[in-house]
Amino acid sequence: MVLASPKIEIDSSMNVRRQIRFAGGSRVSLTVLAILTFAASAGGVILYRTGDPTANTTEPAGPLASSGWQYEGNFGDFLGTAIAPHYFVTAQHLGTGPTKFVYHGVNYTIVRSFADPGSDLRIFEVAETLPLYAPLYSRSDEVGQHLVVIGRGTQRGPDRIVNGQLRGWEYGASDMVQRWGENEVASIVGGTLYVLFDQAGLPQEAHISNGDSGGAVFLNDGGVWKLAGINSDVDRFASGPDGGGPYNAALFDERGSYRSDGSLVTGDAPVPSGFYAARVSSRVSWINSIIGNVDPGLANISTRVTVGTGYRVCIGGFIIQGQSKRIGIRGLGPSIQVGGVSVPGTIADPLLELHDATGATIFFNDNWRTSQATEIQNSGLAPGSDLEAALIATLPAGEYTAVLRDTNGSTGIGLIEIYDLDPRGNSQLLNLSARAYVGTDDDVLIGGLIVQSISRRLLLRALGPELAASGVTGELGNPALELHDFNGVILASNDNWRDAPNSADISATGLAPTDDRESAILAMLGPGTYTAIVRGVGGAGVGLLEAYLIN
Repeated sequence: MVLASPKIEIDSSMNVRRQIRFAGGSRVSLTVLAILTFAASAGGVILYRTGDPTANTTEPAGPLASSGWQYEGNFGDFLGTAIAPHYFVTAQHLGTGPTKFVYHGVNYTIVRSFADPGSDLRIFEVAETLPLYAPLYSRSDEVGQHLVVIGRGTQRGPDRIVNGQLRGWEYGASDMVQRWGENEVASIVGGTLYVLFDQAGLPQEAHISNGDSGGAVFLNDGGVWKLAGINSDVDRFASGPDGGGPYNAALFDERGSYRSDGSLVTGDAPVPSGFYAARVSSRVSWINSIIGNVDPGLANISTRVTVGTGYRVCIGGFIIQGQSKRIGIRGLGPSIQVGGVSVPGTIADPLLELHDATGATIFFNDNWRTSQATEIQNSGLAPGSDLEAALIATLPAGEYTAVLRDTNGSTGIGLIEIYDLDPRGNSQLLNLSARAYVGTDDDVLIGGLIVQSISRRLLLRALGPELAASGVTGELGNPALELHDFNGVILASNDNWRDAPNSADISATGLAPTDDRESAILAMLGPGTYTAIVRGVGGAGVGLLEAYLIN
């Protein structure tokens, strides 16, 4: 392990595999060893193929794209993995020292922690909302599966030569650089995944080093990479038969070395060393008892458009299923920015209305400080301008519509945002929609989505022609649709839904558009932040973007 609890006593929740016997016969657990080496500890993934410290220091691509790198943040000198809107998990033995979790360059305030009584996991709660987080691997079939491991810190060190043969590498300099590698799960040891460092292994075969606790192991589950383990411990070695030493190394062959109990490793075939990761699947019930519903649905939709009058106002819709849910809604104009730069031509004084299924106005706000100011500030949703609108409401199950317009009837760019402020409750947001005037080129409807579901498909629809049947005039004649990931990469696009490669699956949902000119995308996505863009093909008009979760 890389770092230990600040106590000298053995933590009974820690899975200690091999003990170290110092000269003189005394025995001490790895927990104590880690304390003794605390000042020098901080480590990262060690690769078999190369000792280049710049290797595998950027997010994996190709078949390993989106394999967990995006869910890692910094917990002091170590890593933590986001697993829910307000929670991340790391190794319990790292303690509770840091007060911030740095995620995608943003500081999140740690408010409390939860130590797992049955493993080396510790969950931390943060005050602010994390933008994306890892799904959990809940099946018990990990053995033999391909994995991606992520760590932070040490480079590959000097060669470890035993009896004139290269057997591996000692731990090198601590640079606290995040790295990744691959391997496969060899076995289950207690409550951990055990992973071996094999010289005939995968192209990016990896071990972890001293200092690497808190990093993550991800497995691919049906095309979605899920968190399967948290790095916790490593095999260690003695310098001789008396158990003296000890020393740390990533060995692909232990033969000729002494294990921590002083026994000599022999044999006719290589004996690889390994590392241990606290097993998530065996602790899912405990994890869910802390973070709540692990498949809560959709968390947020935000829509940026040109806001006008009449049918050209911006409308955001949502459906609550289950029990009552606390919702936050914002209508923005003056404070809208892109890349830290203010957007020109915004509406000057946004006005926000919330309607129920009958069309009745149930909430109204012009300037957010005039009502619920304290509650809005405490939620973290306070707009950047006093002229902007916001409201918070606890609503029963049903259908709702939020409308954004300018107080004085002027036009300009506006942004409406709908947030689920109670993602751990016994209710879900199953459908989110946005209706607005859509033009061509850059005059588009931009819809941001935060998806929380780990088991359901996302269906997006871009509608236009069929809106005429609902009494909308000036409807968009031919909508086109794009889906982008958190980094802006296009994941899918569609013009006419029947031309989609999975049009039969779209039809089978029962939610296929009624007009062939309308667009749809059906995709299995992991939890995260996505952007949908609707534009007109050859013309402008009122368009509707809808997002559904499909079983």
